[in-house]
Amino acid sequence: MLHKRILMVLVAAVLIALVGCSRDAEDGTVASDEPEVIELEILHYLDLADNTSSGNFEELVAAFHEANPDIRLEFDYLFNEPYHNKLQSSAIAGQLPDAVFLWPGKRTGDVTGSGAVQDLRPWIDQMDAEFAPAALAPQGPNGEIWELPEQVTATHVMFTNDRLLDELDLEFPETLEELLAQGEVIRDAGYIPIAMDNGDGWQMQSTFLSALVERTGGREWFERALVGDASFSDPEFVEAVEVIKTLHDNEMFSPGVNQAAYGQALTDFVTENAVYFIDGGWRTSNLTGEMTPDQYEYVSYNVFPELPNERGQAGSTAVVAGTGFGMNAELEGAEADAAWEWIYFFAGPEGSAIKAEQGWLPAVKIDLPDDSPVLTLKLADFLGRTPGGYVVDAIMDAEGMGVLHPLLQEMMFDNVTPQEVGDRYEEWVAANDSGRQ
Repeated sequence: MLHKRILMVLVAAVLIALVGCSRDAEDGTVASDEPEVIELEILHYLDLADNTSSGNFEELVAAFHEANPDIRLEFDYLFNEPYHNKLQSSAIAGQLPDAVFLWPGKRTGDVTGSGAVQDLRPWIDQMDAEFAPAALAPQGPNGEIWELPEQVTATHVMFTNDRLLDELDLEFPETLEELLAQGEVIRDAGYIPIAMDNGDGWQMQSTFLSALVERTGGREWFERALVGDASFSDPEFVEAVEVIKTLHDNEMFSPGVNQAAYGQALTDFVTENAVYFIDGGWRTSNLTGEMTPDQYEYVSYNVFPELPNERGQAGSTAVVAGTGFGMNAELEGAEADAAWEWIYFFAGPEGSAIKAEQGWLPAVKIDLPDDSPVLTLKLADFLGRTPGGYVVDAIMDAEGMGVLHPLLQEMMFDNVTPQEVGDRYEEWVAANDSGRQ
C-alpha cells in the first residue's frame, strides 16, 4: 500500500511538471534555471596591429565577461577612415550595431545627430559625480551626451627626446624661429626634427593645426567663425596654416609626411630617430608599451613654441572630451541596460584601472597609484598645467574635413597657398556647415 501511495505522488509530480511545460510552451517560453545571456554586437575603433592597445583591450574585455557572465560581446574592429565609413553606412541603412565607438564632437556628428544613437543622460545622471566635469560637457544641441568619454584628451603634445637635445647641445626652443634654427643641426646629425605622419589627413589638422589656431586666433575668434561672424579666410586661421607650410618648406617634418601611415612617426620617435614627435596625448599608452623604462625618464611633454603675433592663449594645446561608446537608439529594456553595463565598464573605474596600466589617463575620478606608468604621470602633469583651445574637427562638421585635410596636403605639395586653404575651406563652411545655417 505504501508503494502505491509513493507511485501516485510521483505520477502527480510528473503531471504537474508536464502541465507547467505545456503552459511555458503556450507562452512561447521554456523554463530554465540558467540565466539568459544577452548578446551585443559592438563596433570598435581599434588598430589590431597595435599590440599594446589591442592586448590591453583584450584584458579589459575578459574582465568584463568575468564580471558579467549574462552578457556576451561580439566585436567588429576597424580603424581610421574604414571605421568612419562603416559607422556612417550602418547608420544610414538602419543597421547600427548595439554599441558603437563615438567622438564627443562633430567627427561622428552625422551619426549622433541623426537620431541613431541614444542620449545616455538617464544612466549618466546616476553616476556623474564620478567623472571630471569636462568629460560630461553637452555633446548635442539640447545637452545630450551620446557617448561616455573614457578620457579628457589633449590632441596636441610635442613629445621631446631630451637625451637627443643634450647630445646635440640644444635646448627646447622658446619660439618658432629658434625651432627652425635647430633644423639643420638635427638633420646633419641624421635625425628627423619633427616626426609626424599625415597619410590619412586628419593628423595635421587634429594634432597640430587645432593647437596653432588657438594661438593665432583664440577661442573667442573660433566661436565667431563657427557662426559666421568671422571667417576662415581671416589672418587668425591663415597664419596658423602658414606655420605648417613654413615647417614643411624648411624640411622640419618627417620625409614623406603626407604619404606616411599613422604609426610611422611613433616608431621613429620610439627608435630615437626623431628629436620631436607631434601627436595626441593618447599616444602615451603606445609610448609606455614600446619604450624602455630608461627612455621614460628623458621623454618630456611640451607644446609647440611661441608663434609671432599670438592672439590666443600662450603655451596652449587643443583639448576635447574623449571618445567612448554609445548605444543604438532602438535598444530598450534588458538589452539597453546590458549595453550600458559595457559603456560604463569601459569608461568607468574598472575599465579605466586596466587601461591605466598601459599609460591611459582616464576621465573617471580614480587615484593614480604611485606605481603608475611614468609617462601617465607626466601626461597628468601636462594636462594640469596646460590651457587648451578647440579641436577643429570637434566643433566643425565632419564632412568639411574632407575639404580641409586634402587642402593642407596640397599646400605642402605647393599646389595651393595658405590663403587659398583658408578661402576654400571658408567657402565650404559658409555653404554647408551646420553652424552657419
